[in-house]
Amino acid sequence: MSDDQPGNAASTPVPETSAVQPKARDPFDRLGWDLPVICKDCDKEFKVPYRHFQAGVVFHCPHCHGSYVPTLPMYRQVHDTFETFFARMRGERDEMARSEAGGDAFSSRMDGALAEFNQVLEKLAHELRPAGKMVRRKGLAAMFT
Repeated sequence: MSDDQPGNAASTPVPETSAVQPKARDPFDRLGWDLPVICKDCDKEFKVPYRHFQAGVVFHCPHCHGSYVPTLPMYRQVHDTFETFFARMRGERDEMARSEAGGDAFSSRMDGALAEFNQVLEKLAHELRPAGKMVRRKGLAAMFT
């Protein structure tokens, strides 16, 4: 039997389709958010789940496999940022639900607030420095730092 001829149809893998549709991320669910962080070793960005972001938890960079360990001040700053944002958004959502008017105004404010919140998270990613020894660049790359 050659490779050109169709073989047994049962042995051919068929992609599975899931009956479960992926849910859209609920912006009011803090545990579903991913937090951007910058690796201290390779300076590349990766995301970690907010629900796992605690002081002392070790994350590993998918690019260089370096460790990233949040400190207690880092955790407090990120936690305060999330809690402040979500408390404000819940308050606005509850206010809109009571008045039952301005659903479009709320969604436009929500989009603007989410964009602003993502910028704050990006800023935090660049400012926060995790625990551990910084890896010094070697070779030619060390000349340009």
